[in-house]
Amino acid sequence: MVSVKELKSVDLSSFTIVTTAIGVLFSIISSILIVIMMGVTTPSAIGASIYIISTVIVGTLMYTIYNSFCQGFLYNTLAKKINPIKLAFDGNKIIKVTTTETAIAIAMIETVMVILLYLASVVLMPLMINAAVQTLMYSGQQVLAYGLYQFMLLISQPATIAMIIFGTFIITFVFVLLGCYIYNILAGRGRCVEVELSQENNMTVIESIDYLKFAIVFAIINGILSIISAIVMIVSGGQAVNAILNIVLSFVIGFVFGALTAIFYNFIAPKLEKLKLELIDL
Repeated sequence: MVSVKELKSVDLSSFTIVTTAIGVLFSIISSILIVIMMGVTTPSAIGASIYIISTVIVGTLMYTIYNSFCQGFLYNTLAKKINPIKLAFDGNKIIKVTTTETAIAIAMIETVMVILLYLASVVLMPLMINAAVQTLMYSGQQVLAYGLYQFMLLISQPATIAMIIFGTFIITFVFVLLGCYIYNILAGRGRCVEVELSQENNMTVIESIDYLKFAIVFAIINGILSIISAIVMIVSGGQAVNAILNIVLSFVIGFVFGALTAIFYNFIAPKLEKLKLELIDL
């Protein structure tokens, strides 16, 4: 039986904990890969690996906590002002996702996040740039210091800031809209995501995710979006070989990333926190 549910809000605590834990696991894997590459290419630098691992993990932890909390808070706030995201379920299968509502919500969230990042950079960026410029000047790198200074002037221009904010909204909206359309087509052909759900008071709890189906869907969507980007790249004068390579990598990386995300969630959820959503029946 098909049921349509409206995503009224996300539980900030569980959303932040789950996404942060998944991000940290990805950071551990990526830091290990970096260390292995360093060991192969530059064996003498292997001693610095401990600093790289700690920096990557701690940096990911701090950033993901901030990013996840802000995204969840912004969605809960926006859902009261705009049409929330709606999902159609057939048992444990997500058979449809509203396209326009999802694209608008995510585009607005990402745009606000960029604005917040810009406001923070207004205070922090000049201090960091000035310190870097002075260091480069003292070390005799005047050309690089001048280039860095010019870059700071460029990104501080009102026109540049407006283009970044406007571009973030448009690009995010278009790609999320296309991604939702692709998902609905796949779901209509039986390629949909399956999740095991349960109820806890008025919240819907995601118990587990079918990692294989999630990975396949994620890889296909990522690959098709990469094909669209490749077409634009080729029309704009880019090399076809690079475009084809990007498409292949998008499918592979999308599958691996999707599979690991679901596997990590299934591993983390019983031990730390299961994601809770407020889904209202329509």
